[in-house]
Amino acid sequence: MNNIIAKVLPQEGGYAGTKSGAYNAAIALSGLLAVVGIAFGIHAFFIGHDQAYGVTRDVPWGLLIATYVFFVVTSTGLCLVSSIGHVFGVESFKPIAKRSVFLAIITIISGFLVIAFEIENPWRMAIYNVISPNPTSNIWWMGTLYGAYLFFMLIEFALLQMGKHKQAGYLGLLGVIAGVAAHSNLGAVFGLLNGREFWHGPYMPIYFIASAMLSGCSAIILFSWIGYKTNGWKMSPAYKQSLTSVAKLGALLMAILLFFETWKVLSGIAGQPPGKYAAMMA
Repeated sequence: MNNIIAKVLPQEGGYAGTKSGAYNAAIALSGLLAVVGIAFGIHAFFIGHDQAYGVTRDVPWGLLIATYVFFVVTSTGLCLVSSIGHVFGVESFKPIAKRSVFLAIITIISGFLVIAFEIENPWRMAIYNVISPNPTSNIWWMGTLYGAYLFFMLIEFALLQMGKHKQAGYLGLLGVIAGVAAHSNLGAVFGLLNGREFWHGPYMPIYFIASAMLSGCSAIILFSWIGYKTNGWKMSPAYKQSLTSVAKLGALLMAILLFFETWKVLSGIAGQPPGKYAAMMA
């Protein structure tokens, strides 16, 4: 059986596709898990979110919020990593551009599905986001900006598939702008609310962007390895060099995040600030 998603896989990099039962089995398993997850999400609408997720009006955010953040963080990071090559013209990042865009679309759609299952009436959010906007709300901006981000990424990927790289670069730039705006705004959702001192701070949007890029680097390395390994493809020197560049960028971002975390811990201990100190000692 031929690779069932060969037409949407990036062709840059110089590999030759082969018949791979293992790869198709992995795709089928992933599809099955997605169907099961969607079924459980729909089931939660019937039994109630308090029973399914343990959330109430007093505790409105549950486990799915963390899952949603994981997916949108990874999607934004993949978009930013891909833009280094085909938007800003860095040659060593060009071979991984199309695969990164494809993964960015998959992960942002996954994030939208998760947040839809978290919200008790997701259709109301979609409707009232348009007919009754609230520009003073960070969460309204989050939905609007991520919607625009997905729109730009879909068109960008279609243009890449058609070989229109110049036009795709313009859409990629719009996607980068929307993604950075959306993700820094997501960081502001946490950073501007002082209900939890441990998560409060003006640096949170910057921290979220750095975390996103690190997640994007990790995702493209992981899924490239899985794709080549399961299909038995031989990786071209250009693609190896590209992944090496991605790994170096990831190492730099990891060092930056460690720097952030070090000072976060020190600021939470020095002077025993209320809220932060208790969290650090927990």
